[in-house]
Amino acid sequence: MSVLLGLTAGFITTMGFVPQVIKGYRTGSMKDVSLTMPVLLMVGLSLWLLYGLVIQDLPVILWNAVAMILNGTLVLLKVRSIRLERA
Repeated sequence: MSVLLGLTAGFITTMGFVPQVIKGYRTGSMKDVSLTMPVLLMVGLSLWLLYGLVIQDLPVILWNAVAMILNGTLVLLKVRSIRLERA
């Protein structure tokens, strides 16, 4: 039961990043997105992922890995957006 709860909670909170990734990809504009936020979040997610690996907890491992990928995508979209604005 606790694993199911963790998987459900992780899914819901991690999916909160998806609309921003989709919007940034479709529009190419990340003007209103801070670069600092996803970078700092990735540091924290890395620590949570490491913690999940240490305690061997599937929900913590799975959803922090997925969130890292989504935040990494946000960082790449933001960097691309900055480069396009400067050009």
